[in-house]
Amino acid sequence: MLVLMWPLAANERPDYKTGSSAPNRPSKDLTTLPGIGEDLVILGGSSVNGDEIVNSGSIPATYNPFGVSRGTADTLGYLAASGGWFSYFYGYQNIGDAFMTMFKMPADGILKGVNVPMAYWGDGDQQITISLHKLSYPYATDGATYSADDVNGAGWLGGYDMNEDGWVTIEGTDYTAGGTAGVCNPASAPVIANAQDPLGTEDGVGPAGVPTKGLIWPNTFTSYTGTPESHPVGADVWAATSDYGSEPELMAGDWVGVLVRGTGAGGGEDPTLGFYYETAAGQADSWVSMKFYGECGGTSGNGGWHIRGWMFHMQLAVELTGDRGPQIVEVSPLPTTLSTGDREVSAHITDDNPSGEAAGVSTVTMSYQIDSLTATVNSVTMSLSDGTTEDGTWTGTMPGASTGQTVYWNLSAYDNNANATSTQVSSYFIFQATAGNGLVFNNQSRLYGGSDAYIRTRYFGNDSTYDLWDASYGGITGELTGNYDMILELAGHGGPVFVNDDEVSAWWDGSKTYIVTGDEWLGLRSGWANGPTAQGSVAREILGVAGEYNDVNYAVSGDDSGISRLMAVADDPITGALNTFMQTGHMTVDTVANDTTYSAVYLNYDPAYETSSTNWLDGVDANDGWTVAMTAYGGILDSNGAVPADAEEYNVMVYGQAGNGGKSAFLAFDPIALNTVPTYYWIGAYPYNGGLSPLMGAMAWVGGVASADEEISLPNEFALKGNYPNPFNPSTNIAYSINMNSKVNVKIYSLLGEEIASLFNGDVTPGTHEVRWNGVNNAGAAVASGMYIYRVEANNQALTGKMMLMK
Repeated sequence: MLVLMWPLAANERPDYKTGSSAPNRPSKDLTTLPGIGEDLVILGGSSVNGDEIVNSGSIPATYNPFGVSRGTADTLGYLAASGGWFSYFYGYQNIGDAFMTMFKMPADGILKGVNVPMAYWGDGDQQITISLHKLSYPYATDGATYSADDVNGAGWLGGYDMNEDGWVTIEGTDYTAGGTAGVCNPASAPVIANAQDPLGTEDGVGPAGVPTKGLIWPNTFTSYTGTPESHPVGADVWAATSDYGSEPELMAGDWVGVLVRGTGAGGGEDPTLGFYYETAAGQADSWVSMKFYGECGGTSGNGGWHIRGWMFHMQLAVELTGDRGPQIVEVSPLPTTLSTGDREVSAHITDDNPSGEAAGVSTVTMSYQIDSLTATVNSVTMSLSDGTTEDGTWTGTMPGASTGQTVYWNLSAYDNNANATSTQVSSYFIFQATAGNGLVFNNQSRLYGGSDAYIRTRYFGNDSTYDLWDASYGGITGELTGNYDMILELAGHGGPVFVNDDEVSAWWDGSKTYIVTGDEWLGLRSGWANGPTAQGSVAREILGVAGEYNDVNYAVSGDDSGISRLMAVADDPITGALNTFMQTGHMTVDTVANDTTYSAVYLNYDPAYETSSTNWLDGVDANDGWTVAMTAYGGILDSNGAVPADAEEYNVMVYGQAGNGGKSAFLAFDPIALNTVPTYYWIGAYPYNGGLSPLMGAMAWVGGVASADEEISLPNEFALKGNYPNPFNPSTNIAYSINMNSKVNVKIYSLLGEEIASLFNGDVTPGTHEVRWNGVNNAGAAVASGMYIYRVEANNQALTGKMMLMK
């Protein structure tokens, strides 16, 4: 399902379609993660001969350099942590957006071929131009590496020849100096200190239309270009470097970039192109992908090079000619567990030496620390259990830990020449199931990257009668589910990570309750095919979903609102109070006539605003005996907030009781992403009008909370609701409630009492309100990282709170 995603926010052009619709997305838990912690993954497998590398249409897992007597053939690439690549991360043709993936050479080597699979082509004149560059990245002009914090909005590296509109070019004469403030978005983080062109400072020689800085290929008169015909979507298209000049040679430790630039004129209705991508967090020591924004609209709000926290799917075929450290190909995972016993660890490790000297792994060590990265480092020596020192399996035993303890660990392998390779530090902890509690399975990205406590508070009121299992621990297992009678699965923010239907089916009986939220939960199972759900499936037999209609809002294109209109069913035990509130939630006070009138508010599903996520709302048919609690119109609202004239109405929330007595509820949306207009109320989150949350209502219906079905009135006091996210970067929302028409003043102060920014000064009506701070002061300059005080004044009262800005 390749669907163009239009902008989600006014100040940033989004680059990607998130979710689970990518090719090769796993349908079950991952049991291994190859290449954990390596900067560069060496993909092994069958070899191909040199002729096949030109437009082969298949990925050569290794590259055979025509029987050269000395050298090791490999394909260098990054592995998606999910097991498959997302589709797609896009840019624009007509403004020259460019993408680059960077590799650090593991040894001396010769670049033999390049592969750039395409995930999406728009229409109009579509073309890419591919080149290879020896990079200055990740080093700044002072020789230091860029900080890991220099990424996305804070990862602006600038470009050449900035004009009065703030536009920069990919090559030119004057490079934007580090510390330069943005013209497109003056409130953004400035150009990174000591920034330089990531392509380097020396010009190479090559064809017209290719940036020359650091250019090492093509180094002939012909550029290497691709079109929708030569690079069809979903296919691997390899080109031999020898066909476009000489084969570049690099040294161990050199950084090389695969640069892909949109060089078509664009036009048509869709002037974009897209690449496969995945998150890079935890996968590499340095950020490994960049995007050049041809105009304003990068993650900083400005144009030019931006270090991104993603990996783009591009590959290099190389012949390694020098020695390198051992390759830790695969490591058995150590996920969070309930067991306190010893755990066996195995690793597949290879070693070669293209220089001709002896090869082989000499030692493999597993190091670990308990509860802190500053704690005593313990080590376990692993032993060769299968194969040889050049290609074998090494095993060791991780000692058991106590309930509640966190274990930090990694592996280090040494070859006969003292070259070493280490995995990144991983962690797990010993989970404790609390007797009598329910289980919340956070099977999604963490909201705002927040803590367990933040997830608890926003979704279900920080109820201590629930244990929380996060997707970062792995999927749920029978060992885990056997401790609970109630499971709430949150799968709306970014889509579900794991499919655990087998585990749920084995657990389910007449004493159990199962609640699921999320607008991609069904599609991940069916392949986004509309129609009846499968007989015997969890969706049909447990959740009462007889049929599915995927992405009912996304049929409408050309509008960037991304908002759906939802309705609560009148007199329903779960959502009846919400329906009542919809009739009278907007209050108008006439101070002259001393008269107050009440009118309706409308309920919206708006994940772009509330959670920075995407709206792919689904519709469902309910099984006989299941109750529909909420419906929604298909299509997204237009720029005036109106429902499309031809919109169909779909069921989006059902609940009921199975024949065996078990209860369930299914919400085809992220419940924390609901709000109202014209008076703004955050309906989905607790404690913001918490009793109106459909999720809280469902939990009350199944007996999971004490009470949530009382009619909720307007706020009865002036109170702070906190700020979210906190810590934050680049912006945060300060929320407060007030019970009368008032003049409100919201300001930011330093810890020393100095006024930093005045955010709001005006009249408000009763209700819950928010004010956003983007981390800039009254002069429009970005402030430094640190702790700040926000102060809300109303009716001769003042309330304050603390928040942390982290860059």
